Amino acid sequence: MTFDSTEMRALAARRLRYAIAASVLLHILDLWPGTVRVLTKDTPPVLQATLRKPPQPAVELAPPTPARAVARSQSEPAQAPALPRPAAPMLERPTSSSVPQTVAAPAIPVLQAAPRPESAPTATTSTLSASGGALLTEANASGEVVDGLRGYRLAVASQARRFKRYPAQAMASGWEGSAEIRVEVGSDGRPRTATVVRSSGHELLDRAALAMIDAGALRARVPENLRGKAFAVALPVVFNLDDQ
Repeated sequence: MTFDSTEMRALAARRLRYAIAASVLLHILDLWPGTVRVLTKDTPPVLQATLRKPPQPAVELAPPTPARAVARSQSEPAQAPALPRPAAPMLERPTSSSVPQTVAAPAIPVLQAAPRPESAPTATTSTLSASGGALLTEANASGEVVDGLRGYRLAVASQARRFKRYPAQAMASGWEGSAEIRVEVGSDGRPRTATVVRSSGHELLDRAALAMIDAGALRARVPENLRGKAFAVALPVVFNLDDQ
């Protein structure tokens, strides 16, 4: 059974005031800056932070512009800023490593032909036949062989005179000249094809001289001292309009 009386209410009010006063006092003591706190092992550390105003950068003030310069700049038109000039290209000096080295080519030895012995016989076109055999001519023969060659040459000229024909086109054109024809005779006594040794200057006259000497060689008699020997003779053929 609870009895509510005036004394009980007054006692409860006093206790409440005491509790509130004790709580306020404890908070004041805890927040008081001079209060010394005893840190123990279990006491959490207290962090203290201080707010400071950041330093402002120093601003350099430009010197005051004279009034005359300000008035002049306002009266003159604004000029475009000058563009930077392109830098001149730098020429690199050639170094020994960049310059190609010129290598001298080795000298080519000059081969000199060995001197030909004078005593060794040489075979020329005048002493070789078409088949490659040696031929007797008036230049390399002697004695009776030379007489036989001269006699055969006269015999061919005598027979060829009958077959001399002056081409009509050459006469109409006034062509003249002298051609030298070479006749080769084999060891069997048969003449080979005649060849032109020196041209008359006109192909038409050269062909007429070849036909003339070829026909005379087929009818000329081979001398006895030239039988069984290969030889060659050369005969000139002259074409002159005054002789016609």
